[in-house]
Amino acid sequence: MKKIFLYSIMALASAGALTSCNDGNDVLTDTRVTYYADIQLLGDEVVVLQAGDEWTDPGVKATIDGKDVSDRVVKTGRANANEGGINSLTYTVTNDDGFSKSAFRTVYVYDKNNFQSAYEGACSYGTRSYSGLPVSICKVNGNVYHISDALGGFYAFGRYPQYLGDNYYWADGFLKGASNTFSLGAYIALNDDNSVEVLQYDNWYWGSDVPEQVSGTYDPATGTIELLYDFGAEFKVILTK
Repeated sequence: MKKIFLYSIMALASAGALTSCNDGNDVLTDTRVTYYADIQLLGDEVVVLQAGDEWTDPGVKATIDGKDVSDRVVKTGRANANEGGINSLTYTVTNDDGFSKSAFRTVYVYDKNNFQSAYEGACSYGTRSYSGLPVSICKVNGNVYHISDALGGFYAFGRYPQYLGDNYYWADGFLKGASNTFSLGAYIALNDDNSVEVLQYDNWYWGSDVPEQVSGTYDPATGTIELLYDFGAEFKVILTK
């Protein structure tokens, strides 16, 4: 059981203030007792699936003052084991005094048969290279998709992960809530010849200083995407499932 005592005490000001209303001995006190919620994630914090795997969200268990209040939990975000991509789930319970507590889960779904999928990014630029970085692609409409980071996570998860903060989350091909937008999200097109074209970049930390795309290809047989940019030097990204 967790409880907190909240005291609010207001004493009189100096002799020149409020003298007509108080005799100098009054104290206003507001004392309350509130019980914080406990919330326990059931199952894994990170779930990795292949599209079509059987998976049911195990949810959470929440208690307040030892009493089960799991029915008061509000879940936001979505994750579907049949849809490729990376998505976050947030479970929040709030006590009677408005104090909230949350638990979080991230679900990676790799789809070997579709362009929409979770990917692992390997990228190189100059003397720096990184691998195993999370990237999500989700369909928007037609042949247009959104990629969470057209640079394969190079800056956001490779070079500057310390600036992501604690509040970032994944939603339908977007990386949201990061302290700094070091990820370069973009709308991309998968063309009939399996070429991949950047249509429009999202806003990012360095403003209009974005790389120029040289080429982009998708291999349906292997599920591999290769992106090449000119960013003052060659910037190469390989995404695999």
